[in-house]
Amino acid sequence: MNVDLFCVQPYMRPDDYLTREAFYHKIDRYFQAASQQRTPGQPALIVFPEDLATFLLLEGHQDLLSQAKTLEEAFTVLGKEKAGKLLWTMVQYGTTRMKRAFFAEGAARVWHIWHGTMVRLAHDYHMTVVAGSALLPESRWTYDTNSFMPRSARIFNLSFTAGPDGHVLYHTKKVNLVPTQEDVLELTGGPLTEAAQVVPLPGTAIAMGTAICYDAFCQPHTAQEPRFVNVLEALDKKGARVVAQPSANPWWWDEPWPFDPSGSSIRLRRQQWDEEGSKRALKSCTNVEVLINPQLLLEFLDVHFDGESRILARTGTEVETLVAAEATRGAAGDMVLHSQWDFNR
Repeated sequence: MNVDLFCVQPYMRPDDYLTREAFYHKIDRYFQAASQQRTPGQPALIVFPEDLATFLLLEGHQDLLSQAKTLEEAFTVLGKEKAGKLLWTMVQYGTTRMKRAFFAEGAARVWHIWHGTMVRLAHDYHMTVVAGSALLPESRWTYDTNSFMPRSARIFNLSFTAGPDGHVLYHTKKVNLVPTQEDVLELTGGPLTEAAQVVPLPGTAIAMGTAICYDAFCQPHTAQEPRFVNVLEALDKKGARVVAQPSANPWWWDEPWPFDPSGSSIRLRRQQWDEEGSKRALKSCTNVEVLINPQLLLEFLDVHFDGESRILARTGTEVETLVAAEATRGAAGDMVLHSQWDFNR
């Protein structure tokens, strides 16, 4: 069976997050571009990058852009504006951590915009969508609703997938936290039992799953991560045949990889991504045939994301690139990659 595969590499600007209408229309553009390339009547899977919805915390805060020059300053400005709400959130959920309270306080608004946008567009364009991810607490309610109430102040890197009928098929939490990035944000790693779940791609019997960015790597970045686990390998053992790897890379793609030991040969981030990441991990799989890896492009204050989005396919132990982004940063990299794969081959 042939499946249309779409990998969205969006160039996101702060203005795209300031109102729910701006976010909706930006995401709709990518669905439109995909719909123009798809084969009528054929199942379609579209995948968005990691952290796509995290910056919806900016919604309604136009003034923030002129008051802060770093993310830490932005936290400080918002903290002053929301002092009462944050204090109440800390008391309500029993935390002394300001950053956790910040994400928990804004969770319902982020979810309402993100979930509402993705399920509506999945339904309107009749596509299965892996909606990227956002930094959110667990919800007390089902994820197949537009309402959200935090269960606690523990914050996860959370992704969800919706089918062409507009209903959420499954959600997953990132297991491995990236050192010097997600650990300093005081995130909590999700359980492997939840991350290693597979469901049929709607309209097919093809099992699919999600490994959020670092979860699809076959080895850790450092020697101080004893709990690191290869989630892609776990999905493969569960029988997944197509895996989404939503990513957001905070290091410059064409500059040296900062975690290489001192004195070792200089590797660029792009080289390290191939040598330790999903491309190498895919070679060892026995069930996973296709991996869709979108990268987020964004520059906001001192935050930066770039990288090469691509769709990979495995035949035996050989891995080929079906399609890859022609640009890896800025507005020139704003694109939707398209390929097809015959799962009966």
